[in-house]
Amino acid sequence: MKRLVLFLIVLLLLTVPVFAVEALTINWAVSDAKVRPGGQTTIQLTVSNPSLTETPQYIKLYITAGPYLTVSPSTIEIASLGPSASQTTALDVKISASAESTTSYITVRATYFVSNLARDTTINIPIKIRRDPVLQIDNVNLSKPAEPGIITTLSFDIYNSGEGSARDMTVSIGQNSSVFSAVGSSDMFIPSIAPAERKRLDFPLFISSSATPGVYTVPLTISYYDETKSDLTTVQKFIGMEIDGKAQFIVAVDSVKDFFFGRKGTVSISISNSGSVRAEFLTVNASSPFGTKYMYIGSLDSDDTEIVSIPQDLTKATDKYYLDLELSWKDKFGNVYTETKRVELSPTSAPIQISYTAVLFIIIIVGIGYWFYKKRKK
Repeated sequence: MKRLVLFLIVLLLLTVPVFAVEALTINWAVSDAKVRPGGQTTIQLTVSNPSLTETPQYIKLYITAGPYLTVSPSTIEIASLGPSASQTTALDVKISASAESTTSYITVRATYFVSNLARDTTINIPIKIRRDPVLQIDNVNLSKPAEPGIITTLSFDIYNSGEGSARDMTVSIGQNSSVFSAVGSSDMFIPSIAPAERKRLDFPLFISSSATPGVYTVPLTISYYDETKSDLTTVQKFIGMEIDGKAQFIVAVDSVKDFFFGRKGTVSISISNSGSVRAEFLTVNASSPFGTKYMYIGSLDSDDTEIVSIPQDLTKATDKYYLDLELSWKDKFGNVYTETKRVELSPTSAPIQISYTAVLFIIIIVGIGYWFYKKRKK
């Protein structure tokens, strides 16, 4: 009986190391987190022997591909792998162009021998296939020019030029309180945009009264899921918006000189810029039935006034008439503007003028008459 127990103990000690030591491990790394249909990726496959004493032999790797995948090579043979040794092999994986968004697998089954005992191990390597949407912003316009103190509607299309649908999309417009802010909600929800589909969005914006004219960017944050609703993506887009500001002019008669029927006179016109921006390269072309004049003023700042004098030949004038002033200028962006203003002019009859000699003669006549009058009374 004692011999039997001793035999069982020895047998147990001989068999435990064989089954306790893991003699082969397989590690892997996929070069791409996700792959589009028609694309390809690479798997780095590393076969390692973690044992310090065992040497696996006659190692064979059988590699099979799941749906939408092809893999090369399909088999790998390793004669033996010594203690703590490893070997790395690259697997090329191609994805079918007709693949759906899914997760498919590459299966690796290894068979080998350790101490004449057959062993095997199997791993599954996930390959994430995604038909990703690609979103673009186009067809941008404003319902009216963006100027300080007004509300305009920013409209644009979101176009999906990708291979997959974008789902549960949220579009948020950024705020810039010193320049513009959304009127109402700054977020919009779109259930889905399919490939080659576009959606039109409208965001009313208030342009701050204190906004300085210039070119600004309107930030958009777009968040959406892929067509499997498993991957959330957030991207930022930017839309350029020009805040114009505009020069506005008030014209009025400032003064007149010798402005009488039958004479040659001059009218002075005040031109005031009541707008929010400076007018550049300002010119004035004045015309009436009684005279024309072209004038170059140059720059006229906001709240500034320029006075121009325009000769008028009134020798044939008989009534009031109109003077037209064509104003042309550029803004800071080089945009050209033209506007015509009209003022009414009313010449008057010249006052009767008596010369000094005539006045002196009248005084003398009056004096002589008065002297005769006094003399007759006596």
